[in-house]
Amino acid sequence: MKVLCMHTAGLGELVAMSLAADVDAHVVYADDSAVVINTKAAESKIGSLAYVKNCFVVLGSVPRRRDLAEAVGTVSGQVPGWRLQRTGKPYRLMFSEDGKLTGVPGNARARLEAAVSRATAGRLQPRGGGDEYWTIGRRDLDEILFCRRLPRPKRPETPKGGLAPDVATLIVNAIGRSRPGDVVLDPFAGSGALIAARIQQPFREAICSDLGFADGSVRLLPQLARRKDVRALSDDARTLTSLPDDTIDVVVTDPPWGEFDQQDSPPSELVAAALGGIRRVLRDNGSLAMLVARRLAGEVAAEWTGSGFAIKKSYDLLINGHPATLFVGAPVPVSADDPTAATPVPGS
Repeated sequence: MKVLCMHTAGLGELVAMSLAADVDAHVVYADDSAVVINTKAAESKIGSLAYVKNCFVVLGSVPRRRDLAEAVGTVSGQVPGWRLQRTGKPYRLMFSEDGKLTGVPGNARARLEAAVSRATAGRLQPRGGGDEYWTIGRRDLDEILFCRRLPRPKRPETPKGGLAPDVATLIVNAIGRSRPGDVVLDPFAGSGALIAARIQQPFREAICSDLGFADGSVRLLPQLARRKDVRALSDDARTLTSLPDDTIDVVVTDPPWGEFDQQDSPPSELVAAALGGIRRVLRDNGSLAMLVARRLAGEVAAEWTGSGFAIKKSYDLLINGHPATLFVGAPVPVSADDPTAATPVPGS
């Protein structure tokens, strides 16, 4: 089955990686906000993925012409051969170019309406409430796609200043491992978006730590606050005094970027100090994922090395239009000959 997935711009590499893992997808086309995949996964599973905005089953395609209206005429002639499901449901027709809705001349729309009605035994219902058939063009795609939109479950609202659920899910997926016994920590938790995404995978305990919990300036998401397997701490991320050594399996975090918050030290210094605390509590076989402003990426990468971490993978992203970098890595094994020295990071 061929599927078109729309996603937030600037997250393409992480989206493709997650689709490969979640639905065994093979990418056949990608641009800054869309990806076309081949997959054998169930439609319900694809439509429920948190990191895609809209998904469409590709029913057929025609070569791209000079304008969408010309392509719609060709699509109308091909619909009988594409074996649309004869559901009898009402439907509506939508037209999109590069993620924006567009109109087509009435005669072209009428031809497509007649073809779809014959194929599905349904009736046009312009206001929606039934199936949706979309004719979609993308700037760099040499085909015009005729698709059926998959139902999309309601997504939770993003708390002010928090990470959107789609971004949080992609960051968590980038770690690429989860076990039922994992103890997971976010030392800069805020409302807990990253932990909310991580607990969708196997885990034993999740810990949200944020200084804002102490004075009430930060509140945990309600779905986290009522769970017994999610613990809230108000520790300073630089010390994590409530946590013993070597007790955490996964750390996933988004430290302050220093763009909007007033900090008592530069963001890079805060991250450097926090890495010391993270290294103390993280097990030697643990994993770390950290999102930082791209302008800080060079300094933060150096601090990872100095704090005993190896960066295994990095991703350049856009978060609400702001350039960011996601680092994913692990503690560096300590040399048996010199227990005070860390093994150099490859490529450093």
